Amino acid sequence: MDFFAEQDAARRRSRWLILWYAVAVLAVVASYCAVAGALYALLVQQAPPARLFLAVAGTVAAFVLSISAYRMWQLSGGGPAIAELLNARYVEAGRCTPAERRLLNVVEEMAIASGISVPAVYILDYDDAINALVAGYSPNEAVIIVTQGALQKLSRDELQGVMGHEFSHILNGDMALNLRLVSVLAGLTWFADAAERLIFETAWRNRGLPREKRGDGVLAALFAGMVAFIGFPATFAADAIKGAISRERERLADAAAVQFTRNPDGVAGALDSILALRAQTMVRALHAELFSHMFFAPAAGGWWRPPTHPPLLERIKSAHPRFKRDEYRERRHGIRREVAVIDGSGNVVKNMAQGLASVGRPAPEHVDYAARLLASLPADVREALHDANGAQAQMLALARGDKRKDMLTLAELAIPALKAQPQKLRDAFIAELSSVVEADRRVTLGEFVLLTYLRQRLREGAGQPIRTQFRRIEEVAADAHIVVSLLARSSPDPGAAFATGAALLKLGWTKPVEQLDTRKVGDALERLRHLAPLAKPAVIKACMAAANADGVFNTAETDLVRMVAATLDCPVPPALERA
Repeated sequence: MDFFAEQDAARRRSRWLILWYAVAVLAVVASYCAVAGALYALLVQQAPPARLFLAVAGTVAAFVLSISAYRMWQLSGGGPAIAELLNARYVEAGRCTPAERRLLNVVEEMAIASGISVPAVYILDYDDAINALVAGYSPNEAVIIVTQGALQKLSRDELQGVMGHEFSHILNGDMALNLRLVSVLAGLTWFADAAERLIFETAWRNRGLPREKRGDGVLAALFAGMVAFIGFPATFAADAIKGAISRERERLADAAAVQFTRNPDGVAGALDSILALRAQTMVRALHAELFSHMFFAPAAGGWWRPPTHPPLLERIKSAHPRFKRDEYRERRHGIRREVAVIDGSGNVVKNMAQGLASVGRPAPEHVDYAARLLASLPADVREALHDANGAQAQMLALARGDKRKDMLTLAELAIPALKAQPQKLRDAFIAELSSVVEADRRVTLGEFVLLTYLRQRLREGAGQPIRTQFRRIEEVAADAHIVVSLLARSSPDPGAAFATGAALLKLGWTKPVEQLDTRKVGDALERLRHLAPLAKPAVIKACMAAANADGVFNTAETDLVRMVAATLDCPVPPALERA
């Protein structure tokens, strides 16, 4: 999986989605016009006038477009908005069960291995199904939602396989595409969904009543049934679009989960446990049907609906062709086994080609590295990072000079607790952090990296879609010049480092930018965020070249590269420097 190519491909799929959507809207409008014309001819006994078709077409089109626009606005908050719609509970690390603690550990390992901020984790309480989904608009602003059934019924191996599957969706651009699917298709299905709700509500009100008292709302239900029948093709078309896109991405995510965890029994075992335990995957949460294509397994039923996921047996065979079902079931037999983390040194990315290739592609060694890194953190520090006040204290300590090689990892672990606060408190914390950093009237590279990273993750609007404004690196050449100059400053030989990075971009630079400050660099990074996915690798490659000009990544260079990559929403696994 090529991270940049997948991000670009996701954007292209989004453009095709608009085309499919336009065709489907025309079909819906045509179907309602045809029915209206037929009813007019039947009742009036003459050909319907053109203004009737125009009125019906305008009304239906206005409804479809306005409902899609409303849903788009409703989901503009990204992952947290979906968690709220599903009524999921946020998992607080300081107040969680052992099973939830195990889930948080797995998520933290996968996040560190991927080089992204740790996603916020939510639980669908009282839902016995085995399922999960990930939601958000960018890799560093994702949330993970897991059912209580998955939490209780899956082993750690299987849970890690499911999380590997979900992290693949984070890294290959599926999340934003899935949210756009929900938004644009909402208008197509509204008529049928509203009619279906009215029919069920009418049936529920009349249930148990004496026969002579039944009938309340029956005429409205009959009319709704006719509307649902007319709108059924639109609903079917919407489900078909979702299914066609989702099935392909689910196969890719299963394969990526095997690559991430180096344990094909993880994702294959999770899928087989659904079959072996005869567990439900249908999620009962309100609005679950809207997001059915985003779940790990089928989350909504209906014989008339095109499937959103490939069959479970097909997915098992594809993810693990040599899966020994009988042996696996005998070994599991209701026993949830934990995986022992073996200590040792992590693999090292030795050159910039490997570093660039690792973007969005966490390998098993990165997962192992993440587990060892988490295990090496003092227990009190790790617990403090899960509480907003403790996380703030740890970040302020880093800003005051508490030197740690794993500074960005601590920041990543602190993000969920800090983001759980209202925006007013986030802004106050960033202001306090900034004042601490600038108290001595000089900003070190480490302080700058920490402040820039946290400011980017905690700012208002973080998690909303990033609009592509620049297609080519030449359009933001001045901003790239600033960033490469910053990387060169952390090298023992800044001149040679800058020349190495500048040579890759070939934009005519002869010397680095001399006057740099936090605002200038921050503005440059903000503009670079809006580069097209396939233009971003050039920036990161130039930064890595400047940092690695002397053949070694030092701690400052490593943190700068990861900060730049994180700001551009290009997740870099953490093992850039020799342990």
